[in-house]
Amino acid sequence: MKLPGITYDSNRNFSAIQRTQLLLIPPVVSSLMKLLLCTCRLEVRGREHVDQVVNRHGHTLMAIWHESMAVACWANSGRNYHTLTSHSFDGELAARVARRFGIEAVRGSSSKGGAEGLRQLQLAAQQVDWVGFTLDGPRGPRRVAKPGIGILAARTQLPVIPLAIVPLRAKRLHSWDRIPIPFPFSRVISAFGEPIAPPASDCKDDVEQTRLAVEQGLNRLHEQIEDEFGVVA
Repeated sequence: MKLPGITYDSNRNFSAIQRTQLLLIPPVVSSLMKLLLCTCRLEVRGREHVDQVVNRHGHTLMAIWHESMAVACWANSGRNYHTLTSHSFDGELAARVARRFGIEAVRGSSSKGGAEGLRQLQLAAQQVDWVGFTLDGPRGPRRVAKPGIGILAARTQLPVIPLAIVPLRAKRLHSWDRIPIPFPFSRVISAFGEPIAPPASDCKDDVEQTRLAVEQGLNRLHEQIEDEFGVVA
């Protein structure tokens, strides 16, 4: 569901070829994802952490790695989850795929347009239960958080919940983030970590402390699952 006062559409003028791709690719990709993932079994861990924060604050911030983005669309479909994509062609493509899972994408990025994106996410965080942030997007380095999550937590004063989503059997692409494509009938672990308190202020040191705590918490969660099941990431 779209919210008032938030920008969901790209400000770019796409070429005729790009417009055709945007028309055709999202329904095909989302249908293939749904066909594959409907064979998988989702195991949710730590949901009590989300309930605790939402019951107390009404809203929460979710932190995932870029590699989890595709499977996260399926795992969190229909929750009016809001996330962030850029105005670029790739961002528009991702937004249209996410929308087919009931997930909305506000516009901006953690690099160019980052301030705009944070403002949009801040508005969304005041109106929906979950706002998600891909910490290492859009180009890495892998599993290293950018400052945006600390800034957003400072502005909203909402706790951050690390969310690790790990397919136990998957083919990993040779992209910078090594996106996993789950094998059919695979088991997928969706694990929520303990909430991380927002920074006391938006000063650089406080924001950095939260950024590092979220990065370490999310990496620790991934490593626990990967070690438990012998997953090579």
